[in-house]
Amino acid sequence: MQERDRELLEKVKNTIGCGGVYFQKELRANHCQCYRYTVSAERDIQEIVIPFFTKYPLQSASKGASFEIFRRIAVLVKEKRHLTPEGLEKILKLKSRMNQKTVGLA
Repeated sequence: MQERDRELLEKVKNTIGCGGVYFQKELRANHCQCYRYTVSAERDIQEIVIPFFTKYPLQSASKGASFEIFRRIAVLVKEKRHLTPEGLEKILKLKSRMNQKTVGLA
């Protein structure tokens, strides 16, 4: 998110109770400098983030679909499947389907 939205990310962090907000200096073409909210601790993802967004679903269809994929990946990681070549390949395929814009009738 942009600088003007940083406060919103801080509110998300404070509401959920884990993670952090950081500035991402982006060097890739077609990407901008932005703030991001991230949770990297597997325990926090499993015990806080997933239950929170299961109870309070994301409002957009595309974000909801990405969350479902994220949840499936978290299950694979919890099962330690990311440690096998097959499991890692499955995770990468799932990840490639995340953050896709949905197209539909308004």
